[in-house]
Amino acid sequence: MRRLAAALLVMTAFASLAGCAQDFDRGPDGQVTDKVKDGKKFYLVVKPAKGGEEKKFRVSKYDYHDCNRGSKYPKCVDD
Repeated sequence: MRRLAAALLVMTAFASLAGCAQDFDRGPDGQVTDKVKDGKKFYLVVKPAKGGEEKKFRVSKYDYHDCNRGSKYPKCVDD
């Protein structure tokens, strides 16, 4: 009975951690032209590959650190 309770506790802990993942909208495919940090919020500025104006959008801190200026988005996130 104790093993069952311990297993349920572990499963509940993993389920609660999975719900904390950040899920932001994906930006346009293109080249990263700038990175902006505003407090605990992270943004990338991307010039779309198909032309148009640069777009600033929020990303996770991991994506922010993975993408450098000049890199191709979203390839820098997927690598």
